[in-house]
Formats: sequence, structure tokens, C-alpha cells
Amino acid sequence: MSPILIVVLVIAAVFGGIMVIGIIAAIAIPGLLRARVAGNEASAIGALRAMSSAQAVWTSTHNGRPALPSCLGDPASCGDTTSPPFLSADVAFRKTRSGYDFGFVLRPGQDDRPPASSGSSATGEAAAADPTDAEVRAELEKFSTPDTGATPTTPAAPSGMVPTVGHRRPAQPLDPGGFAFWASPSNLGVSGNRHFCVDETGVVREYVAGVSWTPPSDADPRCPDTGRPLQ
Repeated sequence: MSPILIVVLVIAAVFGGIMVIGIIAAIAIPGLLRARVAGNEASAIGALRAMSSAQAVWTSTHNGRPALPSCLGDPASCGDTTSPPFLSADVAFRKTRSGYDFGFVLRPGQDDRPPASSGSSATGEAAAADPTDAEVRAELEKFSTPDTGATPTTPAAPSGMVPTVGHRRPAQPLDPGGFAFWASPSNLGVSGNRHFCVDETGVVREYVAGVSWTPPSDADPRCPDTGRPLQ
């Protein structure tokens, strides 16, 4: 075999190998990218469900009130020295993970909302002066009744509170507050194709391309209802 023919065969083999590699790459790379995106989205959904579960456990022992993620990751920092961490550090401190960025907003409860400024009511009227001791005694006498052996009636609960019976747990605010926790792709279309959000309802919602997505904020601390609930 002549040297020229050998050179031609070698060149043909090299270019043929390159062509085969290119064809394999064209087929395999899109599949790998789709698999990576699917993995990133699954990780984001897992983080949201972990947050929802942690909030449910926290509220069950803290008068129904949700907490900041830092409290769930380090309960002692928020005064709970007996509970273990409810969340891993990467979720509790909202670190970017698997191509997703995370956000959180806490909605204050009814008792946490700022009161009207001192000296005036929420409607702008002057605040009433503190009652005197005589006025307090007079009010108490209105509710004092002679001991006739009758079963006393249960007093009405203060406004905004749920009445309790016997030695049940203390009354809770009608609105203990809520939270919203969301995940957005760091590079939309590359690291992920969907946004995700969960709030105190425990429902994780997805927001696909073409669906309106506006992250929750202090002014509107809820997941947009345009998202589709995930099973």
C-alpha cells in the first residue's frame, strides 16, 4: 500500500471519528441538559416542601405563628432552646442551590401589626385616657353576681381571640400570620424552566413559561394564584 493511500485512509478515519463524535454529542447533550434542569427543579420543589413541613411543626408549638427561616435553622437564636433545627442550613439561610435562588417573606399576624401612633386611634380620633381606680372597680361590679349556686356562664373572648374551655391551650389570634417561600431559576431556561412558590396553605405552586409570575413581597406576601398546584 502506497504511503499516500495510507495518509488518505488515516485522514478519513480521523474526520469520520470526529463526525461520529459530533453526532453523538448532538444527541446526548440536549438530553443531559434536560436531565440537569429536571434535577434542579426537583431539588427546588424539595426545598419548598421542607420549608412548609418545618413551618407546620414550628407553628404547632408556637401559638400558630410562622417563623423566619433563620429561626427554623437555629431555633435557639429565636429563643427556643429546646427544639432541634427544623431545616438544613442551605434551605434555612436561602443559599443558592442547584441553579435556583430562594426568597422569603413573613406576613405579620393580627397581633403583630403596628398599632396606631401614640395619642391617636387608627381612625385619627384622640385616644381615651387611662381609667381611674374608681372606674375600674365600677366596671368590675357590673359583672359581679351573688353566689346562687348556678353554673357561671363563660365570658366572651376578647375581640380577635378564639375562646377556650377548661385547661386547653391559650387562645390563638384569628389571624396568626403567614409566609411565602419561593424559588426562581438563577438562569431561566438554562438552570430551570419553572418558578415555584409555597405559603402557609402548604400548597406548592408552579409557574411555567407564559404564566404571570411576580415574586411575593411585603406589600403582597402571598403566592400568586396564577400558579398550578403540584400534586
